[in-house]
Amino acid sequence: MKKLFLTLCLATSILMLASCVSHVLKVEQQEMYSLYYVPFRQSESLAHLDSEATLKFTNDDNLPVIDGATALFPVYCSFAEAVYPSDCNVEYFIRFSGTNWAYEKLMSGEDEIIFVAEPSKEQKEMAKERGVEFNMYPIGCEAFVFIVNARNPVESLTLQQIKDIYSGKITSWRKVGGKWKKIRPFQRARNSGSQTAFVKMMGKDFDLIPPETHKKLTFMDGIIDVVSDYENHDNAIGYTFRYFLRNMNKNPDVKMLKINGVEPSVENIKNKTYPLTGNFYAVTIKGKESENTKKLIKWILSDQGQELVNKVGYVPLK
Repeated sequence: MKKLFLTLCLATSILMLASCVSHVLKVEQQEMYSLYYVPFRQSESLAHLDSEATLKFTNDDNLPVIDGATALFPVYCSFAEAVYPSDCNVEYFIRFSGTNWAYEKLMSGEDEIIFVAEPSKEQKEMAKERGVEFNMYPIGCEAFVFIVNARNPVESLTLQQIKDIYSGKITSWRKVGGKWKKIRPFQRARNSGSQTAFVKMMGKDFDLIPPETHKKLTFMDGIIDVVSDYENHDNAIGYTFRYFLRNMNKNPDVKMLKINGVEPSVENIKNKTYPLTGNFYAVTIKGKESENTKKLIKWILSDQGQELVNKVGYVPLK
C-alpha cells in the first residue's frame, strides 16, 4: 500500500512538473521576443517617426493597457514608444501575451487594446458567451505564407494543391514537382493567429486532416524550426506570417513558396496579386473604450501611425 501511494505521488509530481515546464516554455518564448522590443529600453529595435508624434500621453492620463500577437510586438511597441511617457510602468501597460491569451485578457477586462489577426471561431463564440462584442479596426496588411525546407526543389504551389495536401489528397512531393518523399504537413496550435488565418484560407467546408503533433508547434517559431529540418523533417510543409519569418525569426534553412506563381513581396501584398493577404487589427471591446483608447486608435490610423506600420516592415492601409 505504501509502495502504491509513493508511485501515485511520483506520477502526480511528474504530471505537475510537465505542466509547469510547458507553461514556462510558453512564457520564455514570449519573453524572448518581448526582450527585443521593450519600449524605452530596446529603442534601436523599434521604428521611429520622422517628427514628434501629434498624440502624447502623460502619466496623469488613463493609459490604455495594450497587448497582442508575437508577430505584432514590434508594431505596437513602436506605437507605445511614440506616444506613451518614457517613465510609464512599461510592464503594466505594455504586455506580450501572444494571440490566444491576448484575446482572453481582452474579454476578461485585463487588456484594453490588442493587436492581432482576426479572432477564431472559438474566440468569437467565447465572446458571445461572455456577452461582449469585438470592435475590429484594420491597421495594416500582411501576407500568410507557406514554408518548406530550403533544399526542397518545389518553388510554387497553387491554392488547390495546398488544400489537397492538407486534406490528404496529395501525400507525395513528387505529385507537385518535388522528390519521391512523403509530405509532412504541420499545423499550429488552435486559436493561434496563424492557425486561425490558415483555417479561414482553407474554407468552411474543408475536411482538414488531423494535425501532426509536435511539442515545438505550441510556439510561433516552432513550425519554422520543424520545417527547417528539425529531427530530419526536410519533407515538411508549414505556414506562418511573412513578417515574422523575414524579420523576427530569420532562418536560412527554410524558404517561402510562391502561391499560384506569385511571390509574397511587399509590392504584391500592396497590389493584392499575392492571393493570401489580409488585415491585422487593433481590437477592443464594444462599449468599453476609454477616451484615450479612442484617441490612440485614431492616431494609429492617421498618417503618423501608418508611417510606423510601414517603417516596422508591414504594409500600411494607405
